[in-house]
Amino acid sequence: MMQDALDRLDAASELAGDGQFDAALRELQWFHEQALEHDPSLYGVRLSYALHAWVDLGADYQPALDALLATRERDAALLLAGKGKRGLFHDVVAIDEELGQGADTHVLCVALERTDPVLLAACADIALPAIIAAGDYALAERLLPDPGATIGQRSRSLMKTFSRWRRQHARTMFIGSQIGIYAADVRQVLEVLVQRGRHAEAARLRRLAVELIPATTVRRAVRAALYAS
Repeated sequence: MMQDALDRLDAASELAGDGQFDAALRELQWFHEQALEHDPSLYGVRLSYALHAWVDLGADYQPALDALLATRERDAALLLAGKGKRGLFHDVVAIDEELGQGADTHVLCVALERTDPVLLAACADIALPAIIAAGDYALAERLLPDPGATIGQRSRSLMKTFSRWRRQHARTMFIGSQIGIYAADVRQVLEVLVQRGRHAEAARLRRLAVELIPATTVRRAVRAALYAS
């Protein structure tokens, strides 16, 4: 099933290369709407490579861009009507990122805080980068009711990943990328606290983010990332 879906994604690229833009668009739309029904593990491909291919097609074929924008507006409307979940929110954010329209994500988040604050809170990790990029630290702070718990969850996730991949003799490069993600997540939390004047708490949580990592080599790398000048 996965290969069938990936074959259709590959076909979209070939069709676009041959100038068959409308056929390529149909394949990309199919992938976006139905790929997960074939294999949920395509989640990442769907929101990265496939969307990137769609935006690329839109650069040469305006109807493709129009179709992507219409998909985004449809999904945003569903979210604002209380008919969406985390996956749909992630779809909209991913489209905004590919289009370089993070400001639109922030506008959606402001609206969702009024219409569906529970959903927005559940999507805080996805929403925060755009909110912070917009300089809306007040909203970001509201989405971080317990920064310490957030960092604790991120540290457990890092160590779980590290333990699993160490058993599988993972490459150092992969572990390094996961440490980088953890450090970026922590810095995001610290930035919100600092911008909201919570300097002492930010300093304490920076130390905590290091102390929560029991593996010596990983802890050393985390410390270097969080205390880099």
